[in-house]
Amino acid sequence: MLAAAAVVGLAACGGGSKPPPVAGVGATTTSASAVAPTQTQLQESLLKFAACMRANGEPNFPDPSSGGFQFRVGSGVDPSSPAFGTAHAKCAKFLPIGAGLAPGAQTHPTTQWLAQMVKAAECMRGHGIPNFPDPGTSVPRSLGAGVREVSDIDGVIFVFPSSLDPQSPAFVRAAVACKFPLHNH
Repeated sequence: MLAAAAVVGLAACGGGSKPPPVAGVGATTTSASAVAPTQTQLQESLLKFAACMRANGEPNFPDPSSGGFQFRVGSGVDPSSPAFGTAHAKCAKFLPIGAGLAPGAQTHPTTQWLAQMVKAAECMRGHGIPNFPDPGTSVPRSLGAGVREVSDIDGVIFVFPSSLDPQSPAFVRAAVACKFPLHNH
C-alpha cells in the first residue's frame, strides 16, 4: 500500500516475476482464550470477509490466499483510506478472533514464541541478511515507501523492507539455518 498504513499480512513465498506484496491481512493470531477455528472455518470466514469488503466499497479486495490476504502495488486496495476503514468496520464480524488486525493493533504472541523469533532475527542477520527486521507485537500505523510487506507470524509482527528479497537463495539458506518460517511471508 504505497506509503500508507497497512493491515497485517501473511504473504506466501513463491517464485515467479509477480510484483512484491506490500501488505496483507493476516489470519493466524488467536487469543489464548479463543478456540482456534478449523482451516475450513477460517477459509469460509475469510471468503465472507472478502465478499463483504467488495460489497462495501473495496471492489478490488482479493480473495484469501495462504491463510490471509495479499495486496499488490497498484491493486487499488489502500488500507489507510477512509473507504477501507469503513468497509473493514462493517465486515470485521466475519473475521475470526485475532484476524484482520488493523493499523496500530497489538498482538499477543506467547513469550516463548516472541523470544524464538527474536533469536531467529538475530540469527538471520548473523547469516548474511543484515537488513532483517526485529520482530514486534504491534501493527505499524503507517509505512514508508521502503516497506515490502508486513507479516504476522502467529502474533509476531515483522516489517520487511523493500531491500530484502525473501525469495533469494541467501535468504532461504539463512531461514533454514535459523528456523525462520518460510511459509508465512
